[in-house]
Amino acid sequence: MPRSAGYRAYGTRFEGYTLVELVVVITITGIMAAYIAPRFWTQQTFSDRGYVDELAAALRSTQKAAVITGCAAQLTLSPSSYAATQQAASGNACNPSDTTWSTPLLSADGSAIQNTAPANTTASPSGVFRFDTQGRLSSSPATTVTVGTHTITILAGTGLVQVQ
Repeated sequence: MPRSAGYRAYGTRFEGYTLVELVVVITITGIMAAYIAPRFWTQQTFSDRGYVDELAAALRSTQKAAVITGCAAQLTLSPSSYAATQQAASGNACNPSDTTWSTPLLSADGSAIQNTAPANTTASPSGVFRFDTQGRLSSSPATTVTVGTHTITILAGTGLVQVQ
């Protein structure tokens, strides 16, 4: 008789795996996969990347608003949220004596440039990232912002925002 994979012939009797053995192995493999798989594939990496891209876009919008309006603009970053604002207007110019920075910056769709981070996602360092009327970073707690394993770098001399 020809030999089949997994079977050995001994006279007229064939030996192999029984149905019970196969079911036990498949069950154990399924239990291990259900326990181990979530530790390898979490949503956190995707949440961090989405938030870092969103935060970088908010920084770019803040920088562009400072250049376009001729008034300094700032993005206030906390570990779990951000909001972009400008100094209040005084006629057709900005009011440099305004220390409240109460005017929210608006995105292209008319909503305020602000948001909160997804669960378990934090940004550091916290502080105010201020852009001057030339788009340069005039003050900030640092030129690099870290979100999970991702970083945002802001070149102080030009205001260029890069995600890595």
